[in-house]
Amino acid sequence: MDKFTITSLKKQLGQKTKAELIEEIALLCKTFPQVKEYYQAQGANIQDIAKKYKDLIQKEFIGSKTRPPQARASVARKALNDFKKLTNEPDLIADVMMTYVESLVAFNTEYAPDVEDYYVRAENMFETVLALIQKHQMTEQFQLRAYDVMKYATEGWGHQESLEERYQEIYDRRDHV
Repeated sequence: MDKFTITSLKKQLGQKTKAELIEEIALLCKTFPQVKEYYQAQGANIQDIAKKYKDLIQKEFIGSKTRPPQARASVARKALNDFKKLTNEPDLIADVMMTYVESLVAFNTEYAPDVEDYYVRAENMFETVLALIQKHQMTEQFQLRAYDVMKYATEGWGHQESLEERYQEIYDRRDHV
């Protein structure tokens, strides 16, 4: 059996007609929801798809009217990572990442979990999203959301102070330049 490579796949696909390729892609979309979502994301539905992933994250940490938060960081993190595979638009990725931080900070403030990891995850993701928005010159676009994350965070475990330090690294430095 030959080893599967992208080169061999391209050769195999190159031997198919346009109609065969269309049928194959249609079958992939029917069989694998991720493939269907990928092609939807390439079209005009990316905002709807972003909302879907933000809702998944919020349900984990904020819950809904009918279900309390489950606070499964792995589920929220998977939603974020799955979304990042669908687009390379930094503003949409930053939006979903900021939703992750906002939701986790809200959970920490509301429930004050006695598990340091919940606080560290929020702080690390906050640092990551701030670096992304700075790299792509979107600091003004996200400043209010970043400020609110810092302002409304719980003081437990030094959480608010840690978030404030990260915020100031981006926004206070920029104000003094």
